[in-house]
Amino acid sequence: MVATATASAPDFLFLGEHPAIDFANTCLASRGQMVDLLRTWGDVTDWLEKADVLKDARLSLPVSAAGKALDRVRNLRCAWHEQISRLTAGGHISESFVKMLNDHLRKQAFHEALAAAGQGGFRIRRSTSSLRGADLALAALAREIARFLVESNMSYLRKCASDECVLHFYDTTKNHRRQWCSTAVCGNRHKVAAFRRRQAKSRKRKQP
Repeated sequence: MVATATASAPDFLFLGEHPAIDFANTCLASRGQMVDLLRTWGDVTDWLEKADVLKDARLSLPVSAAGKALDRVRNLRCAWHEQISRLTAGGHISESFVKMLNDHLRKQAFHEALAAAGQGGFRIRRSTSSLRGADLALAALAREIARFLVESNMSYLRKCASDECVLHFYDTTKNHRRQWCSTAVCGNRHKVAAFRRRQAKSRKRKQP
């Protein structure tokens, strides 16, 4: 039997402006409780496809191997979330985390070949991965995290301004003043709370 996504697939959030950040955000807070959106191996493969990171039949695993594979992906996410917290606090990526990424990347092996591209043109064609299952997923996730670290300005990495929210995002706005993971959710909640506080103060001032 092959592990598949759960019947009621989770509603993934893509608010981080980069797959690496969206991956970290698959564990979130809801009504004071932490909620893991990666509950099964099927959820992992579903997220990889929806995040446009990887869609590959070789991700399929038998149910007997799915639990361990899920734990490995969650362990990478936990370690990455810790590094994001370090970065937003002004710290640096740890050497042990760099080693973890490189261990996953090292398993990936490609070769390239020159191929005809029509009308006398050419293109470089890369071979498909030799990895399968958890190793394939972890290599793809490690590459997205590595790409984020190489290409991004860490001063634009933010945590949502809401104290009740644990989500992060990469601020791609023109003025780099984004505060909320979502203005429709946390931003609006903040505005409503501020409005209620002003109303309460106004009522107190009017009391004899």
